[in-house]
Amino acid sequence: MENKNTLIGTVLLGVLAFGLFWFSNDARKKEAEAKAKAKSTEVQTSPQAVKTDSASASKPIAADAGKPVVAAPLDSTATASALGPFAHATKGIEKDYVIENEVQKITISAKGGAIKSVLLKKYVTWDKKPLYLVTDKSQEFNYVFYITGNRQVNTKDLYFEPIGGSFEVKGNEEKSITFRLKAEDGQYFEQKYTLKGDEYHVGYDVNLIGFDKLLPNNNSIQLTWTNKVQNLERLVDKERGYSTVYYRYSSGEVEHLEELKPDQKEALTGKADWICFKQQFFNATIFGKGLFNGSVKADYNKDDKDYVKKYDAILLMDYHPAHSALYNMSFYFGPNKYSTLRKTGEDFESIIKLSPDNVAFSWIKYVTKFATIPVFNILDAVHLNYGIIILILTILLKLVLTPLTWKAIKSGAFMKVLKPEIDALKEKYGDDSQKISTEQMKIYQKAGVSPFGGCLPMLLQMPILLSMYYFFQNSIELRQQPFLWATDLSSYDAVLTWKDALPLIGTHLSLFTVLMTITSVLSAVYNQNQSGMANQQPGMKYMPYIMPVMLMFMFNDFPAALTYYYLLQNVLTVAQQWAMQKYFIDESALHRKIEENKKNPAKKSGLMKRLEDIQKQAEAQKNQGKKK
Repeated sequence: MENKNTLIGTVLLGVLAFGLFWFSNDARKKEAEAKAKAKSTEVQTSPQAVKTDSASASKPIAADAGKPVVAAPLDSTATASALGPFAHATKGIEKDYVIENEVQKITISAKGGAIKSVLLKKYVTWDKKPLYLVTDKSQEFNYVFYITGNRQVNTKDLYFEPIGGSFEVKGNEEKSITFRLKAEDGQYFEQKYTLKGDEYHVGYDVNLIGFDKLLPNNNSIQLTWTNKVQNLERLVDKERGYSTVYYRYSSGEVEHLEELKPDQKEALTGKADWICFKQQFFNATIFGKGLFNGSVKADYNKDDKDYVKKYDAILLMDYHPAHSALYNMSFYFGPNKYSTLRKTGEDFESIIKLSPDNVAFSWIKYVTKFATIPVFNILDAVHLNYGIIILILTILLKLVLTPLTWKAIKSGAFMKVLKPEIDALKEKYGDDSQKISTEQMKIYQKAGVSPFGGCLPMLLQMPILLSMYYFFQNSIELRQQPFLWATDLSSYDAVLTWKDALPLIGTHLSLFTVLMTITSVLSAVYNQNQSGMANQQPGMKYMPYIMPVMLMFMFNDFPAALTYYYLLQNVLTVAQQWAMQKYFIDESALHRKIEENKKNPAKKSGLMKRLEDIQKQAEAQKNQGKKK
C-alpha cells in the first residue's frame, strides 16, 4: 500500500514530538528533585560570615535627574560604633556617573559604587521602548564584610569617592572610572570599571587595600546581586520559559536552574567562574575565575505578568589577609548572540538553549552547533531579509535530505506496485487481519521490499526538525525582523486578535500557523490520493488530519520564523514528491524488479525474520483458541 509507511512515519514523528515535550519536562522535574535532595544543605558560614537576606534589603534611593540627593545623616554615636573607620562614609552626595560606548550606556552611583542602570543602545523592547537590561528599581548589587569586633559593613549604605568622571569611548578607545570607600587610617575598598569601544563587556576589579588590619583571618566577603527582571518580549510566559540562572563551575560543568519551576534555590557545590542572569534574548553576567561560592535562586509568581523572574545570587569570595587583595572580574550586559558569546570563551554560549536538557535528546545541540548555525551565519553575511534566508536555508536542507526523501518515495512506489496483491489478500481472507498480515510479510519478502523503507528515512529527518525548533526560538538575529505581514519573526504573527482568551488558542490567530496547518492537511490529502488510502482504509483516513490541527493550537504562540519554516517544509516536500514521482519513478521498471526478486528471493533480514516469527506465534495462538 503506497505511502502507508509515510503515514506511519508521520504519526511516529508526531508521537516523538509530543513525547519530547513530555519526556523533557518530566526528566527535568526529576533531575531538579534529585538535585534538591542532594544539595539540601545550605551554604554554611562562620559566625563572622554574612547573614543578611538580600530580598529584604531596601532599594537604593533614586536621584532626580541632574539633582544629587544628600542622604540624611545617621546618629553619629551609633554609626561610629557600628561602622568604625567607615562611619564617615554614611554622609555624602548621591551622584550618578555615566560611562558609554557605541552599544551601551551604563550609569554608576557614588552611593554603593555600584551599577545603577544599563541601557542597550541597539535594541528596544517589544513595544519599542528603550531597552534597560538593569535599572535601579530592579537591581541591587553590594558587598558585605565583617571588620574587627564582628561589625557588619554593607557597601550599599556608604558613599564612595569617585576617581575620574563620566566618559564615552568609541572604536579602540578604553577608559576607566574608580570608586573608593575610604577608611580612617588609609585603608580603602575600591571598585574599578573599565569600558572599551563597541563592546558589551565591562572590566570590573575590586581591590582591598590595607584590609589585613581590618578583617579577621580566614574571612570571606559576600557579594549580593539581585535583579527583578522586567519583560522585554511580547509574552511574559514564553519569555519565562527561556529565562533562568546559569552558572559554570571551574571544573567546566555548566548548570542552570529549571526554567518553568518557581522558587528554586541551589547551593553551589564548588567554585564558580561565572553567574548569569539570563532572559530569552539578553543576559547580565558576572565573571570571576574560580571566585564564587554560595547559592543562586530564581523565583516568579505565574499570575504576576509585570515581571519575568526575580534572581538572587549570594556569593562568597575568599579573603586571605594581605596588604592588597585584588579580585579580577568583569560583566557582560548584552544580547544572547551565539557568535558573540562563543568568543568570550568559558562555555558562555551554553546559556543559549539548543536542545532539551535530558540525555536522550541533548545531542541535538550538536546538529545545531555544527550544521544549522554555520549555514545560517553564511547566509546572514549576505545581508538578505531573514525571511529569504530561512527560505534558502530550507531549500538547502531539502537538497541535503534528498537521498532520504528519495528512499522514502521509492519505497512508496514499490508498495503501490504491490497494492493489487495486497488488495487480493483482503478479498481472499476478509476480516482475518492476522492472516492478511502474515501473507503480506511473505509478499514483501519475495518482492524484496521492506514495509519500513519509507518510515526510517522520515525518522532520520527528526534531528533537523528539532534543531530548527530550538534554533528559531533562541535566535536573537530574528528578533524584531519583519517579513511579509509578520513584524517580528521571533514572535507570533497575529493577523486576528481579540480581548478575551479562548480555550487552546488564546487571544490571537497566527497566519503562518494557519497556513502551516492548511499545507499539512493538503499534503495528507495528496499522499492519500496517490496511495488510495482514502478508499481502502476508512478507519485510518482521518489520522493524517488530526496531528496538524493539534499542532495548530500548540504552535499558535510560537515564533513566526518557526511556523514559516514548517510551512516551507510542507510546500517543498509536496513539490519534491510530485517531481520525483512524475519524472523519476517508472512503475513498470519497478514491477519488473519485483518479479526478478520473486524469482531470486533474497535472504531474510533479521528484522523480517523476527516479524514473521511473531506473526506465526500469534496465528498459532489464535488457532489454538479456536480448537478450544
